[in-house]
Amino acid sequence: MADLHSKRSIWIIIAIYCILNAFFYNYHIQTKIPFYGGVAILFFSFLLIFNFKRILRHIRGKDITSIVSKLLMMFILSILWVFILWGQLPWSSMIVMGSIGGVFPLIIYFTLQKYKISTQTLVKAIIIIYILYVICYLIGLYTIPTPLFGYTEKSSSIEEIADSITQRGVIRLGVPGGDFVVLITFLILTRFKNKKIFYLLLIPVAITLLMRGTRTPFFATVIIAVIYYLWQIKHKWIIIVIGMLMYICSTPIYQMILNSDSDNAIVKYVQMTSNQIERSNEQEEDIRIEMARYMFTEFNEGNILRILFGNGVPGYNGHYAKIIERLGEKRDYYPVDTAFTTIYVYFGIIGLILYTQLLWTVIRTKVTSDGFFAKLYIFYLYLIALANCALIFSGALTLGIALYIIQQNQIKTNIKLNKV
Repeated sequence: MADLHSKRSIWIIIAIYCILNAFFYNYHIQTKIPFYGGVAILFFSFLLIFNFKRILRHIRGKDITSIVSKLLMMFILSILWVFILWGQLPWSSMIVMGSIGGVFPLIIYFTLQKYKISTQTLVKAIIIIYILYVICYLIGLYTIPTPLFGYTEKSSSIEEIADSITQRGVIRLGVPGGDFVVLITFLILTRFKNKKIFYLLLIPVAITLLMRGTRTPFFATVIIAVIYYLWQIKHKWIIIVIGMLMYICSTPIYQMILNSDSDNAIVKYVQMTSNQIERSNEQEEDIRIEMARYMFTEFNEGNILRILFGNGVPGYNGHYAKIIERLGEKRDYYPVDTAFTTIYVYFGIIGLILYTQLLWTVIRTKVTSDGFFAKLYIFYLYLIALANCALIFSGALTLGIALYIIQQNQIKTNIKLNKV
């Protein structure tokens, strides 16, 4: 009976995920149902309402559940705050915050908690979603120039596809679910650390990471994976030897990659990064640093309330949204370029404190090998925070799942210790 309930839960999770992201951005849904995004907005808004008492009940404390409660309350109150501050209508905020790529998907943490979904069930769902992601991506590539999956108006244009091949060596589709590739990578690393033959599974997973066409997630995943692997080595002298070899070989390999004419994705990523660094050196300051300085020192115009509580999330229209839009058009300043500027501009110092507290709590939380992959994923989100805002927006759903797995793992560990 329990096994039947688990199987039902797995397929319900998968079905809901597919529905919320328009079946991996299916071309027909994206083009023929223009308001389909409203499904996710309604879904996460209802989850917030149904779990509101649970959020309030857990708001005190310093554990993961308490911090998630505080974050969700901060999101909810920011709707009122941005209305008072900028006159932005609540539904304009809800459209952005309640979408599949918004902040409200973090409510999945309390939904999983309410229905007591097991880690084993979630792991199986993650594996199946990853497989579906790969299948949809391959079908999307096969059906170019009008991809059946991963269709977005911008990324599916001929110019965008050609530019992606030239710069990145791969066709960059808008198939949602890329974070499940990262979760699978860390799952294999942690679950099979004593059966390293299964590390061969990382080869096809690494290929799917490259298929995404994004540098920062790829390199961040590799860095965390290498650090984790080296950390597991018992004889630390081996780490020193490997480190020395990597240092000796890094310069000639780097130069060889820069001089290469290969269309390999890794080569393209390295060359893109090198060109970006060269352009930054030619300028007085990197655009992200310049933008961050402006946002932290000038944007709030010395208003103590905006500094403390932020400005709220800009909607699709309105005065505040136009201010943010003009900063992008005139100065190339985009708050969402880094997670830290996103948090500060939208949620102020309060937001920075809460996200810092969340990281510190995750670091201090001890987990077994069953839940360690979720912990590595949280580290990954914070590592890439310097180059994107997945920690707050596009990764809110998987952040909620990872935090729930860590919390459940901690509860099981505490129960075992109490029995002993």
